[in-house]
Amino acid sequence: MSWEIERRFLVRVDEAVWDRLGPGHHLRQGYVRNGDPSVRIRVGEERGAVLTSKSGSGIRRQEFEVVVPGEIAEALFLSADDRVLEKIRWKLGPWELDRFMGALEGLALMEIELEDELDAMPEPPDGVHMLREVTDDKRFVNGRLARMSAREQKGLATKAYKEVKGWKGLNVSE
Repeated sequence: MSWEIERRFLVRVDEAVWDRLGPGHHLRQGYVRNGDPSVRIRVGEERGAVLTSKSGSGIRRQEFEVVVPGEIAEALFLSADDRVLEKIRWKLGPWELDRFMGALEGLALMEIELEDELDAMPEPPDGVHMLREVTDDKRFVNGRLARMSAREQKGLATKAYKEVKGWKGLNVSE
């Protein structure tokens, strides 16, 4: 078990950036257990199917990860039932940019893993605008997003941007 120190941000991405990013990694992740600890299975990473357990909240959480065979991953997805998220992820230097699919279409989050909670963060990539930090906003925890109904997901994807002062559009790619 190790510690994950991560900060997450709601972002708006310029259309030109989306156009030049390329295909990214299509990630599919299912939540076998929500709560503390959460248990997630993810496919789409270069290293294969990854089973992850996380406990705690905020910037610093305990994390355990193990690569599992495809058959085990599929069995775990069956256990996740409909608590599944899909997103495209791009690695942009030290940052990871996620563009959600399905009912969460329009939602984009960027995250960074740090060595220490007090580490300074690098500048975001050009054309990616950090609107607000959502690390401590439980609505943006992936396990919680996966538990929401499609209607709730659509509502959050729209409401998140309306809450940002001065935001005029409903689509993060505007």
